[in-house]
Amino acid sequence: MLIIATLAGLALVVWGWLMQGEEYTPGLLLQFGSSLVLIVPLIVLGRVFERRMQRTQDALSSDLADIQAQMRATRARLDTLGETSRDGLLDRHRRRELLLREAERAPTAERLASLLHEAAGLQAVDDGGVRTRLPGSDLWLRLDLRRTSAAPNPPNQAQPGRTSADETLHLTLEDRGGAAVSETAWARDERASAAARRLTVRRASAVPGTVSSGTAAAALRDIDGLLRPLVATLRTAIAARTGQEQQDLGRLIELPNEQWAISADGLWCRQRYFHIRTEQLLDARQDWRRYALAKPWVDREHFLDAYRTAHALLSGSVSASR
Repeated sequence: MLIIATLAGLALVVWGWLMQGEEYTPGLLLQFGSSLVLIVPLIVLGRVFERRMQRTQDALSSDLADIQAQMRATRARLDTLGETSRDGLLDRHRRRELLLREAERAPTAERLASLLHEAAGLQAVDDGGVRTRLPGSDLWLRLDLRRTSAAPNPPNQAQPGRTSADETLHLTLEDRGGAAVSETAWARDERASAAARRLTVRRASAVPGTVSSGTAAAALRDIDGLLRPLVATLRTAIAARTGQEQQDLGRLIELPNEQWAISADGLWCRQRYFHIRTEQLLDARQDWRRYALAKPWVDREHFLDAYRTAHALLSGSVSASR
């Protein structure tokens, strides 16, 4: 196309010269000179721009190659870190599961303290520990860790199977609302039965007329049978916090039955998402019992027992915090 245009231009010049003869020459020279004045700088500028664009393209290509190399190196490091993190998480999960199984088999003070420490590090349990109801009794057994010194030990640095030396394990007998009836420290190297006997004796001393043959005393004689539900509560709390359960249950306190869970932030259904927050539970203007019992999937007996316990326990916690 450019060649055709050039030839057409030359043909027009020759035709004009033939028509006008020598009179056409000055005008032709003037136009040719004007064209050179315009074209030559444009050609020079075009070549300058072309060289600069080439240098820019070369620089961009070099930078792009460097960026790609850095991206490959970063991807390799991320893959390495990902494998390390996955290995670390898997190792932590294996150690935690081993600890849970050992505690289920033989719930010793050392194992339970380690589990509580681990759950606290995940913020899976309430600061006051976890508790379970004594069978056939109006009392609950609470298990918690208490710091005995001011030495810092951030919970998020907890490791499965490792506890702080300044934390002491405690067993407490309490009523539905969390008021302590008797309590005792449980040494790491002490048998559970010895701590249970102290609880029984101290309860008898604190409550005149209480006899060691009562239902609470009988339940405490099978202390391992009481501690295993606490291990199950800790397992559920950790599983809920680490995403192994259907939903997070908050900072767990108690599993009153298979359908409900009581945590520091209210009453949770374990089988589907249904949460009554603490402030809703304690608001006398809101009738959550009627609302929940209208649900076809709610077990009436289980809900009423869990609701009553949660209301008594959480109202006591709110009053104590004020």
